[in-house]
Amino acid sequence: MTAALPLPSNDERRNHERRILRVQAELLIAGRAPMAVRTMDISEGGISVLCPVNLPARTECTVRVSLPIPPTGRKPVELRAVVRYSILSSSGGGFQLGLSVPMTDESTRAAITLYIKN
Repeated sequence: MTAALPLPSNDERRNHERRILRVQAELLIAGRAPMAVRTMDISEGGISVLCPVNLPARTECTVRVSLPIPPTGRKPVELRAVVRYSILSSSGGGFQLGLSVPMTDESTRAAITLYIKN
Protein backbone atom coordinates (compact mmCIF):
# COMPACT_ATOMS: atom_id res chain seq x y z
CA MET A 1 0.00 0.00 0.00
CA THR A 2 1.32 3.44 -0.86
CA ALA A 3 1.48 6.24 1.66
CA ALA A 4 -1.02 9.07 1.48
CA LEU A 5 0.21 12.12 -0.37
CA PRO A 6 0.76 15.22 1.75
CA LEU A 7 -1.42 18.22 1.05
CA PRO A 8 0.38 21.54 0.76
CA SER A 9 -0.77 24.25 3.11
CA ASN A 10 -2.75 27.15 1.65
CA ASP A 11 0.31 29.39 1.67
CA GLU A 12 2.01 27.05 -0.82
CA ARG A 13 -0.47 27.78 -3.60
CA ARG A 14 0.92 29.15 -6.86
CA ASN A 15 4.57 28.98 -5.81
CA HIS A 16 5.52 27.59 -9.21
CA GLU A 17 5.34 29.07 -12.67
CA ARG A 18 2.47 27.61 -14.71
CA ARG A 19 2.09 27.08 -18.42
CA ILE A 20 -0.98 26.23 -20.47
CA LEU A 21 -1.05 22.57 -21.45
CA ARG A 22 -4.03 21.46 -23.55
CA VAL A 23 -3.65 17.73 -24.18
CA GLN A 24 -5.62 14.56 -23.52
CA ALA A 25 -4.69 12.69 -20.35
CA GLU A 26 -5.94 9.85 -18.20
CA LEU A 27 -7.08 10.17 -14.59
CA LEU A 28 -6.75 7.07 -12.40
CA ILE A 29 -8.51 6.66 -9.07
CA ALA A 30 -8.38 3.44 -7.03
CA GLY A 31 -11.52 1.37 -7.50
CA ARG A 32 -12.73 3.29 -10.57
CA ALA A 33 -12.30 2.86 -14.29
CA PRO A 34 -9.72 5.24 -15.84
CA MET A 35 -11.26 8.54 -17.00
CA ALA A 36 -10.31 10.57 -20.03
CA VAL A 37 -9.56 14.18 -19.05
CA ARG A 38 -8.11 17.23 -20.77
CA THR A 39 -5.30 19.17 -19.15
CA MET A 40 -5.59 22.93 -18.69
CA ASP A 41 -2.20 23.93 -17.26
CA ILE A 42 0.80 22.49 -15.42
CA SER A 43 3.51 23.56 -12.97
CA GLU A 44 6.14 21.75 -10.93
CA GLY A 45 3.66 21.65 -8.05
CA GLY A 46 0.38 20.87 -9.76
CA ILE A 47 -1.80 20.30 -12.78
CA SER A 48 -5.30 21.41 -13.69
CA VAL A 49 -7.60 19.13 -15.67
CA LEU A 50 -11.11 19.23 -17.09
CA CYS A 51 -12.92 16.14 -15.80
CA PRO A 52 -16.37 14.71 -16.64
CA VAL A 53 -17.19 14.15 -12.94
CA ASN A 54 -17.00 16.22 -9.77
CA LEU A 55 -14.41 14.85 -7.35
CA PRO A 56 -14.18 15.85 -3.69
CA ALA A 57 -11.16 17.66 -2.29
CA ARG A 58 -8.46 15.34 -0.92
CA THR A 59 -9.22 12.61 -3.48
CA GLU A 60 -5.93 10.92 -4.37
CA CYS A 61 -5.35 10.11 -8.02
CA THR A 62 -2.75 9.64 -10.72
CA VAL A 63 -2.61 11.65 -13.93
CA ARG A 64 -1.01 10.03 -16.96
CA VAL A 65 -0.03 12.65 -19.50
CA SER A 66 2.42 12.97 -22.37
CA LEU A 67 4.36 16.25 -22.12
CA PRO A 68 5.42 17.90 -25.38
CA ILE A 69 9.19 18.34 -25.14
CA PRO A 70 10.98 20.60 -27.63
CA PRO A 71 11.79 20.40 -30.39
CA THR A 72 9.53 17.47 -31.38
CA GLY A 73 9.56 14.88 -28.59
CA ARG A 74 7.05 13.74 -26.00
CA LYS A 75 7.66 12.44 -22.48
CA PRO A 76 4.97 10.27 -20.87
CA VAL A 77 4.72 10.98 -17.14
CA GLU A 78 2.60 9.77 -14.23
CA LEU A 79 1.82 12.33 -11.57
CA ARG A 80 0.52 11.23 -8.17
CA ALA A 81 -1.83 14.01 -7.20
CA VAL A 82 -4.43 15.18 -4.69
CA VAL A 83 -7.58 17.13 -5.63
CA ARG A 84 -7.43 20.60 -4.09
CA TYR A 85 -10.65 21.97 -5.64
CA SER A 86 -13.31 21.18 -8.20
CA ILE A 87 -15.39 23.85 -9.91
CA LEU A 88 -18.09 23.52 -12.54
CA SER A 89 -16.90 24.71 -15.94
CA SER A 90 -19.95 25.24 -18.12
CA SER A 91 -17.76 26.37 -21.02
CA GLY A 92 -15.59 23.25 -20.67
CA GLY A 93 -18.49 20.85 -20.23
CA GLY A 94 -17.24 19.35 -16.97
CA PHE A 95 -15.41 20.14 -13.76
CA GLN A 96 -12.08 21.89 -13.56
CA LEU A 97 -9.97 20.08 -10.99
CA GLY A 98 -6.99 21.75 -9.36
CA LEU A 99 -4.58 18.97 -8.48
CA SER A 100 -1.59 19.34 -6.19
CA VAL A 101 1.44 17.20 -7.10
CA PRO A 102 3.47 17.24 -3.89
CA MET A 103 6.21 14.83 -5.01
CA THR A 104 7.75 13.90 -8.36
CA ASP A 105 10.94 12.12 -9.35
CA GLU A 106 13.83 14.14 -10.77
CA SER A 107 13.20 13.01 -14.37
CA THR A 108 9.55 14.10 -14.24
CA ARG A 109 10.41 17.41 -12.57
CA ALA A 110 13.03 18.08 -15.27
CA ALA A 111 10.53 17.31 -18.05
CA ILE A 112 7.92 19.66 -16.54
CA THR A 113 10.52 22.42 -16.11
CA LEU A 114 11.72 21.97 -19.72
CA TYR A 115 8.13 22.21 -20.98
CA ILE A 116 7.40 25.34 -18.92
CA LYS A 117 10.61 27.14 -19.93
CA ASN A 118 10.30 26.48 -23.69
